[in-house]
Amino acid sequence: AIAAGTVWFELYLLAVLASYFCYCWRRSGQTVGMFAWRLMLTDLNGKRVDLTTALLRFLIATLLGFGVLGLLWALVDIDRVALQDRLSKTRVLRLPKAVKG
Repeated sequence: AIAAGTVWFELYLLAVLASYFCYCWRRSGQTVGMFAWRLMLTDLNGKRVDLTTALLRFLIATLLGFGVLGLLWALVDIDRVALQDRLSKTRVLRLPKAVKG
């Protein structure tokens, strides 16, 4: 067991978060929250991101205060792209509503 409040515990939690986000982005391009908001992460060609790209995006967003600074960047960016997406060469797409039938 890792004692809470230590650097190792913090690194362990960061590794768990990175694993979750990278797994979801690699598998379907969506986390549970992104699915609910109909958002999907892709590379610039519209394809699923690879592990290196997903990890790079996660690390950039983490260094930017879990994306807060990156999202603020999108307010002034000409293309309205978050900084973590610009630097990792990814895009977050808005998916259309599902047709009920």
